[in-house]
Amino acid sequence: RRHGAHRAGPGRRVTRPARAPGGGVELRVEDDPDPADLDALDAGVAEATLRATRLPEPRPLAVLARQDGVLVGGAHGWTWGGCCEVVTLWVSEERRGCGMGRALLARVEEAAARRGCRLVVAFTHDVQAPGLYRAAGYTLVATVEGYPAGGAAHWFRKPLGRVIPMG
Repeated sequence: RRHGAHRAGPGRRVTRPARAPGGGVELRVEDDPDPADLDALDAGVAEATLRATRLPEPRPLAVLARQDGVLVGGAHGWTWGGCCEVVTLWVSEERRGCGMGRALLARVEEAAARRGCRLVVAFTHDVQAPGLYRAAGYTLVATVEGYPAGGAAHWFRKPLGRVIPMG
């Protein structure tokens, strides 16, 4: 066992607790945090954000591609406050290079516009699909070099030309 670490259950390693300002609060680094704790963190941020913005909750959005019932590609994210974020876009190896990624992205944009969105944003790494976003008319907003080591991460945006009324 390494110095300063102990097991907190099966597969869990935590460092010795440190004291946080405010008295009585311990700070621990956990390598394998409880998913319920992560959900609680996300819920806390979401609640504070919704309270501050007074916007409705984000709505999940997914476009899935199946062949004979098997998932061969898809995109998912959410819409919120007139924006859509593409969190994941994936196409199976055998389907890459045939336009499926572009078709998935176009369907996401159409669905987002129907929900009243005026902007789509996406985050990707240079080993993933930055060329797809550029080809689909997205503008590079920022690049973070060295994320991950030896690579880069890219943040893209695309204004949606017309908002399709819901109906």
